[in-house]
Amino acid sequence: MIQSADDQSYLVDLDEGVLRLSFNRPQFGNAIPSTTVPQLTALFHAAQADPAVRCILVRGEGRMFSAGGDVAGFAQSIEQDVATRQADFAERLPRARLLVEAIAAFDRPIVASVRGPAAGAGLFYPLVADYAIGDDSALFVFAHQKIGLSPDAGVTAVLPQVVGTRMARMLLMTAAKVDAAQALQLGILHAVVAADVLEDKAMKMAKRLAQAPQRAIMLAKTMTNAAASRTLAEILDAETAGIVACVGDPDFGEGVRAFIEKRPALFPSTQVQTD
Repeated sequence: MIQSADDQSYLVDLDEGVLRLSFNRPQFGNAIPSTTVPQLTALFHAAQADPAVRCILVRGEGRMFSAGGDVAGFAQSIEQDVATRQADFAERLPRARLLVEAIAAFDRPIVASVRGPAAGAGLFYPLVADYAIGDDSALFVFAHQKIGLSPDAGVTAVLPQVVGTRMARMLLMTAAKVDAAQALQLGILHAVVAADVLEDKAMKMAKRLAQAPQRAIMLAKTMTNAAASRTLAEILDAETAGIVACVGDPDFGEGVRAFIEKRPALFPSTQVQTD
């Protein structure tokens, strides 16, 4: 079900095809409690199943995007004996894995609006996003090792795709902090804008993507994601199948007519309304 968290640790609203997901614990760095992770996972599954959701915009309330996991809660762990501590993490990490898989499986655009630091598991959202925008305060903190941990939450899967394997190793092994200008240069951010227009620019892009022809944009995303594991022949086969599917879609007719008539297209697939 598409609704805000029971504990209000994240808030959601759906408008014009854009599902806005706002992390809502600014007093705790917008960290998501482990107990809330299953509900957030269910949200992404519900979004995947709902044709009214054509784009997801992820942001944080306050001055921080997200610290990811609730590191403050780790203090309780160090009071446990080693076996109990390891059993606790072995039980909670599969829940986080299901969330990462649900986000990665979402086949429509994801936009990340980054104000302030993103750290730990919070890094996954801008790294997996199809478009990431931030202001000058955006900061990407690869600090797992600062508390004696290796990376988690899919960061080692998506970071090399964004910056390359060698750069990813350096960022992770040096516990790097990457500011907005560096993030733009590395490709972690697609744009850096003034703080007072960040929210508007992020939403403008999200709405633009939400108005794209749905089959075409979903195929573009899924085929590009799969390309690295396919041969050229398999890629060409997928592209052929994609074009054949698209030309049978009402969006194709509208797109061609709009092009000829020199007007903006109003794709039928974007006219799905929320109940």
